[in-house]
Amino acid sequence: MRVLEIGTYLSVSYAGMLLREQGNDVTKWLSGSDDPVQTLKGGDRLWQWLNEGKVMTEKHAMTITELHAGDFDVVIDNVRAETWERWCVDPGELADDLQVTWVSLRDDFDGRGFDAIAQARAWGDHLGYLPVYLGDTGGGLWLAFKALAMHAQGEHGHAVIRQAACLAKLVEGELLEVERNGSVPPWDEPGTYGVSVDGSGTEVHYRGEIIKEPFRNAQWRRENLKHEKGRLSI
Repeated sequence: MRVLEIGTYLSVSYAGMLLREQGNDVTKWLSGSDDPVQTLKGGDRLWQWLNEGKVMTEKHAMTITELHAGDFDVVIDNVRAETWERWCVDPGELADDLQVTWVSLRDDFDGRGFDAIAQARAWGDHLGYLPVYLGDTGGGLWLAFKALAMHAQGEHGHAVIRQAACLAKLVEGELLEVERNGSVPPWDEPGTYGVSVDGSGTEVHYRGEIIKEPFRNAQWRRENLKHEKGRLSI
């Protein structure tokens, strides 16, 4: 499958990375200026991790109108709707013309999408902010999945998925459970699932047995989780 990745920062890059890891050909268009990822602390390492194996091409997103049917099978982006409009690009019409599956990840209100904003909307009331870019990687995961699902069913056209909704979709029960009690899973009795009493790890009470696991560190994960030179294998 030939994938075109358009956009900046983490979410769309993560989606493209997942698709590349699953054996697809991914081309990433670069606008010519630094991507925000490259400006982060240690951003060069993050940039390399996200884009390994992709074909990197200097090309502005608006030149997508110059493509022909058959150049790509899938397009993924996290460009704001108003930006496409300013460039006089209609993703829906163009997806039909190019006969591609095109999936856009956008903020739930068509604003600027950020991981921290998505976290605040999806689970901030009971989990607070988690110091990882889960709002971006969760959105990127669903972006890749949606593109694969549509392509597998032979669907051409444009679909929009929303960042906070993508993140909230990872929560069990979604909107079925109205109230939550802090960080305690709503389906378990307090004290039977989660952080251990001494705070050193987690414990699960299951059929009369207490199963404990200490909190692991990066070295343990490198030694025990399946990976190739630091890249986790799925």
